[in-house]
Amino acid sequence: MSKIENPNENLVIPKWLNEDKFKTVLAKDVPHYSRILEFTPVAAIPPGSNFTSILVRVHLHLELKDGSLKTQSYVVKTTLEFDKGGRLVEEFRYFQKEQQMYATYLPAFEQLYLEAGHSIQLAPKCLEVGEMNGYLYFIFEDLSSQEFETVDRSKGLDMPHISMSLRKLAELHAASVVYENRHGSYPIDFEHGFAHKDNTEHSKRGFLAKVTEYTAAMKTWGIEERYLKNFPTPEQYVQMCLESLRTDANDFNVLTHGDFWSSNILFRYNSNDGLDRALLLDFQHCKWGSPGQDLLFVITISAGKDLRLREYENFVRIYWEHLIDCLGILSYKKSLPQLRDLQAALYKKNNSFYAFFPLMSHLSAVLLPSDRNTNLHTLMSQDEAGRSFRTRLYTNPAFVEIIKEVYPFYCNRGLFNFSDYE
Repeated sequence: MSKIENPNENLVIPKWLNEDKFKTVLAKDVPHYSRILEFTPVAAIPPGSNFTSILVRVHLHLELKDGSLKTQSYVVKTTLEFDKGGRLVEEFRYFQKEQQMYATYLPAFEQLYLEAGHSIQLAPKCLEVGEMNGYLYFIFEDLSSQEFETVDRSKGLDMPHISMSLRKLAELHAASVVYENRHGSYPIDFEHGFAHKDNTEHSKRGFLAKVTEYTAAMKTWGIEERYLKNFPTPEQYVQMCLESLRTDANDFNVLTHGDFWSSNILFRYNSNDGLDRALLLDFQHCKWGSPGQDLLFVITISAGKDLRLREYENFVRIYWEHLIDCLGILSYKKSLPQLRDLQAALYKKNNSFYAFFPLMSHLSAVLLPSDRNTNLHTLMSQDEAGRSFRTRLYTNPAFVEIIKEVYPFYCNRGLFNFSDYE
């Protein structure tokens, strides 16, 4: 095999992830294989691209039944060790939710398009779901072999990339609402996203773990005093979390992706280096709610810094136009959402969490160069290493350059009027 690169040498590969685990997958996926000659597991992504799971790329060198040789690779996603954040992931049923998405809903959504005469793939194919030693896992096709890749998360998405991302999001949302129309409400797991109505203490702990370093850093950003005062109390933050779970039956609601940003989108390019296709990753935080939540999230985290505010309303228009097309393809029976409705959704009280939360969590990590400490455990740790890491996150010049514009922008739009949550 050619030289295999490991983007995160510090990742500990689970011991149960061995050759035997792949024999049943290979029997179905490469039925003419005879034996595994080499088994090489490495990290699939660099530190900081995923906080709630372990992602491993497994490279296999195979001998086939006719004596020829073949290389094959897969991506394995599994839960963190319990003391490194896995307990929380298990408590919130993130993997169980994703299991439902890959086993039931994503195939059903793609089937809706197929029945309407359109072949649309939303996500990578999941070849196996299982459990080993108490750890849930997924085995996916490795789309890097089909030349799919993620972009550099620190640079943000340019206009062609974010336009394609918004169109793919619209395909997911349209199918989800048509499916709900035909089959009824989604299970209770899909009432929760990053926040959980039965565990507000978790949300509060997460806020308190970061607030000291965050508010100290704010004073160095060079923003006006009136914006510095626009910051939630722990109680207001908890109410904002709960508000994000409330849906208005009069609004246009969908099954949101819930964690929609650049590292959860794969792109493929054509021979002219133009964009060809996009696929979505990571369905652990899906919930029933306003599409405005996904729109706020991706704009806040992943829009290119020269586009984020300039094209803010245009992003919504791009999404809306493709959403209307998709709803038409799928013969949606109810009244179509108007553009003004989706623009207004970005101001609504129950969606503002998806602007504030990524500014306190994702964006700073996205813009910090990867190192071994870029993980959930260090981010939440209250020791000196944790405090130092958070200070670096929130005072990083690349983060400050963006936050000093975005934070006042949301304050002036009323999204960060935290007294609304009293």
